[in-house]
Amino acid sequence: MTAEQIRTLILLILLLHVVAGIVAFSVLINSLNAKYRKFVIEHSESLKQLDEINAAYRFNAVKLFDLRHSYDNENFFDTISTRDYLIYQLAHAQKEVIKSIKAAQANKELHEKYKEEIAEKCILGTFDTDELLSNEKKLLRTEARMFKQKTKQPITAFSIYVCLELTKINGVHRDSKCQTYYSPDVMKLIQRINNKSGDFYNDTGIWDAICRVERGKVSNRLRFAIYERDGNRCRKCGRRTGDLEIDHIVPIAKGGKTTYDNLQTLCHRCNMQKGTRTEFYSNKSRRF
Repeated sequence: MTAEQIRTLILLILLLHVVAGIVAFSVLINSLNAKYRKFVIEHSESLKQLDEINAAYRFNAVKLFDLRHSYDNENFFDTISTRDYLIYQLAHAQKEVIKSIKAAQANKELHEKYKEEIAEKCILGTFDTDELLSNEKKLLRTEARMFKQKTKQPITAFSIYVCLELTKINGVHRDSKCQTYYSPDVMKLIQRINNKSGDFYNDTGIWDAICRVERGKVSNRLRFAIYERDGNRCRKCGRRTGDLEIDHIVPIAKGGKTTYDNLQTLCHRCNMQKGTRTEFYSNKSRRF
């Protein structure tokens, strides 16, 4: 065996001893921690009292409504705000949102009582035996940590996080804008949304926001798919032009949605002539 091989073997043996020492130390620490946790579970008056309090309090589950959406069209990303996107979603899911806001508010009121009762009845460092473990500081730290872990932390403040992302058509991230809206702002928006006469929104700001988001659903990927489906021609006049546009067959102003079947290819001239009428042009019968 060469001198280099001997040195390598010695280093390997030393490394194995170090690893073995670390493992043994870790096992010792875990065993010691388990010993202190077991003592706290069996003898902590505060944890026993906390268990009784926890059994008496039932908090509401609060559904989260964080919103994320990506645009591959820079114009839509620039013109549609996080507030616009929130308004659009609230117009369709406000009942569930209101339910969650009320649940969080009820949790907040109940949580105050819960904390008051804990402060009144739970005194850390009180055990049902005088034979404590040797390291009193470690014992108290262990009890405090376990007490915190068992204390209920319900959702008491409702918010909606809205994040809009700008990507390339292949999904590569380019930019993003995000904002958090809290329950007072959300409720004000819901009140504005519900200011309606039938299906008509009296608040023009609300209606404009909904329209912007609905139009923004025409991604570049969807746009090119519609062009390809329609043969890259205007479905009304049949011309191939450089000013092809995507038209909603049933206009957004009349409740039309941005779906594959409600979109058609028109040139700018034909699109302007169509205006807000509901008109479908079949290119199957047109001879190009």
